[in-house]
Order: sequence, then C-alpha cells, then structure tokens
Amino acid sequence: MLRNLARGLAGHSKWHNTRFRKARQDAVKLAVASKFAGMIRVAVGAGDEAGVADAVARAKKEGVTREVIERALETSRNREAYKEEMYEGSLAGGVLVLVEALTDNPRRTAPKVRHLFKEGGGALGAAGSAAWAFQRRGLLRVQGISSDNEALIEAALEAGAQDVEED
Repeated sequence: MLRNLARGLAGHSKWHNTRFRKARQDAVKLAVASKFAGMIRVAVGAGDEAGVADAVARAKKEGVTREVIERALETSRNREAYKEEMYEGSLAGGVLVLVEALTDNPRRTAPKVRHLFKEGGGALGAAGSAAWAFQRRGLLRVQGISSDNEALIEAALEAGAQDVEED
C-alpha cells in the first residue's frame, strides 16, 4: 500500500514550478538593467551630462535598482573614453554604406559590423571604399520645445540646409 502511494505522487513540488517562473522574471529584469546600463555608459563616454541624467531617470522609472545604476556610472567613469569609428562597405545591389559607431573597443566592434554586412549580402570594405560617394553637409540639433518650428526651418534653409527632418 505504501509503495503504491509513493508511486502515485509525481514528484512535483511547489519549488520546482517557482524556480522556472523566477528564472523567467530574472531574465527580464537582467535584460532591462543591461539595456539601461549600456545607455548610461554611452552617455558618460560621450560626455553628455543631459544624456546621463535622462538615462538614469528612465532607468529609475523602469525599476532598475540603485546599485545597478551606480555600478554602471562607476565602471563607465573608470573606462577609457569612447571612440567614434567609421566603417565602409557595400550591400547587395552595390549600395554603398557608411557606418558611424561609438565604441570603447574597436576590435570587438569591427567583427560585429562585418557580420551585419554579410547578413545584408554585402561586405565590409577598406577605408575609402565607400566614403568617396558621400559628402558631409553638417548636422544641426536643437534641444527643447520650440513654439515656432517654421522659424527654425527657415533659419536652417537660409544657412544652406538641403533637407530638414523633425523627430
């Protein structure tokens, strides 16, 4: 009788089910924390104080712990500065592409960019292989809310802008 009773229990326990639920929840928390820690590191590396404040505020809003935020700030301040790297290449159909990347480690970034070019049916080229087809015109960023967008657009066009986009 005792033997049949033991066989009738399936061996399930509450912890067995809880363990998998907690693992999923922890994975979601880790992904959110990693995303915002990266945003904080990029803003610190670029020297953008407003961007750092914005990233920290958004992280707090999403429930990222203070420890994670402080650790991201500390590690990013101790790292060497981020560098802007330019990668050139072509995609399928001969489309030339310039990629501007902000990185702390170009040796890690270059293989990732090369892989993305291969996925698009193209190849990463040497310096100067695609840059000849592009000409830098400039970039004008206006922060804040303006009540007179037409005046901003008019000022940009008078300064020689060929295109105006609003975000």
